[in-house]
Parts: sequence; C-alpha cells; structure tokens
Amino acid sequence: MQTKTLPRALQSVIKKRPQFSPSRMIEYLGMVNYATSERVIEEIRGLVEENKEREISMIVTCAGGPSGTAMGFYDTVRSVIKPKLTTIGSGDVDSSGIIIFLAGDKRYITKNTTLLFHLAGSSFESGKRYTANEIDAILREYRLKDFQYASIVAERSNGRLTSEQVLSMMEKNTILTPAELVSYGLADAILK
Repeated sequence: MQTKTLPRALQSVIKKRPQFSPSRMIEYLGMVNYATSERVIEEIRGLVEENKEREISMIVTCAGGPSGTAMGFYDTVRSVIKPKLTTIGSGDVDSSGIIIFLAGDKRYITKNTTLLFHLAGSSFESGKRYTANEIDAILREYRLKDFQYASIVAERSNGRLTSEQVLSMMEKNTILTPAELVSYGLADAILK
C-alpha cells in the first residue's frame, strides 16, 4: 500500500485497520485519575466476565496525570484481570497516559498520535512550607516513580529500549512520532 501524502518511512509501518468489535470497545479519554481508571477497569471486568476469550479494544487519548494512578491501572489490567486487550492510541498520549496505552497486548496508533515523555513533577500550593526532610522524601519518590515508569516502557518495547534510554528521553521531554513509536516497539502498527 502506498500513500502519496505520507513520508516513505511512515508508509512502511501503516497497516490496514484490524476489525474492532464496537460492542467490545471502551475509551480511556482525558486525564489519568482514579474515577476514570475505576470506570474503565469495571468496563474491562464486565467484558471479561461476558467472554474472557474475546478481544477488548480500548481507545486511549490522555494528556497524563499521576503516574502512580496509571501504574495501578496498568498492574490491575496486566497482572490481575489479564484481558485480551488491544489499545489504540489516538491524538495525545502523554506522560502517564503512555502507561495506560502500554497495558495492551497489541498496540496500535493513529497517524496523528504523539507520545510525550517527561520526568515526574508536581505543582505545589502557594504559601505551603516544606522541610528539607519533606523535600528529600518527595525527591526520592519522584526518582522511584521515574525508574518504575522507564522500566515499564522499556519492558513493553520488546527489547528495543533500555530503562536508561527511556530515562534519557524523559529528561529531554521527548515527543515521539508514529513511525518512531513503531520503530521503538511501543506500537505494533499505525492504523490507516
């Protein structure tokens, strides 16, 4: 298949769209938070109870949020419920939204999808005072979260990325294109 409007490098990774069952398709849209994660996990559980062998498709458009919440979602899906899950990244899949996207056994992206990697951070309340011990504890937690995050991404890259490479991308606030996502093993193909 040749598409004249796309660069040649992108043409080689575009695949014909697999058939997704509308009745088994769910959406993780918006910011990562407990309410969305809980709702989507319940939807996944319901579809698994209905038929454990049938594939579930999940569209992910997510600008991020707390990484611990995303990791809780990821662990619940991958280690507890264990559905046959295909994720479809669409538009912005950034920050902790990447962890949500990586929960899929098969992972597809649209041609306009990008992923943004960055280090953990917070916004602090104006006027709130922190002790050196509190700041040190926050820093230790952020470094641990960054390492856990990078480890998940590296693991899901099918051996194409190391945790150190992912941490380097996070430090540089790296944005990946669809072709890069496929070349790094983070997506199986770009949907037509």
